[in-house]
Amino acid sequence: MDFPDLRQEYFEGIHYTLSELFSTDYNDEYVISDNAITKVIYDIDVNFSVEVFDLDQAEAIQYGFDEEIDLIDAVHDNYTLTRIKTLDNPTVTIKKETPKSVGFPGYIQVISGSSYSYDSPASYFMATLDIDGEFYVFQLIGNEESMGYLYDDFIDILTSVEK
Repeated sequence: MDFPDLRQEYFEGIHYTLSELFSTDYNDEYVISDNAITKVIYDIDVNFSVEVFDLDQAEAIQYGFDEEIDLIDAVHDNYTLTRIKTLDNPTVTIKKETPKSVGFPGYIQVISGSSYSYDSPASYFMATLDIDGEFYVFQLIGNEESMGYLYDDFIDILTSVEK
């Protein structure tokens, strides 16, 4: 689809480009961290968020896993498991490394499902980036039918991230 009218957004020491169509969203029920920014395009019902987990938070999450796991895997996998618990009959893609165009190491995954059995399914594009020992979780969320057109836009957002 290619979001139009890109502008620089700043959050907790990073910047990235995001369409001017997004406005501040005061609904934060789809994020985990208290340190998050949420945006929305009301006309197409698409939400975007960025959250940051510092080293101490990541280590606390890592401690919750039974097996030995890297910090970025712990943050990403915990987020995925938390999202899955909120959905009815979720589907989850395989966790993949972010594309080489993204300037930071990370993982990307898509989770789909409905909050309730009678809701239409939503898709949650989710990526976790390790940026100098802090872990940023990006989400782009919307109706499953239309989200297929926005995957490349999500990759473009991740590619634009700079410290």
